Amino acid sequence: MKKIILLIIVLSAIVACTNKPNAHAEFHVRGNCDMCKDRIDKTALSLKGVSDAAWDLENSLINVTYDSTIITSAEIEKAIAATGHATKNVPMDSIAHNSLPECCQVHGKEMH
Repeated sequence: MKKIILLIIVLSAIVACTNKPNAHAEFHVRGNCDMCKDRIDKTALSLKGVSDAAWDLENSLINVTYDSTIITSAEIEKAIAATGHATKNVPMDSIAHNSLPECCQVHGKEMH
């Protein structure tokens, strides 16, 4: 009986340690093409604490799953904006934006 109780305690501790607090965020990211999608997704996924990220070209929204004890959605937006892709909350880095391929540049389009 003691072994069973000890086993339950150990398994409970293991489960508690492996459950990472996950948060989900969805926000607009300006982009135009599949190259933009690759860049936006790779940037988000390269961040420590981000477990899933997918930017949708049709609606310009990225869905991100992340560990909120490691990173915030604002930090994710800042990292993406640093690659030259604006979000509604963070302006794009203009130097990075100007170095993007021509098809990825905005050229005065309004954020929608």
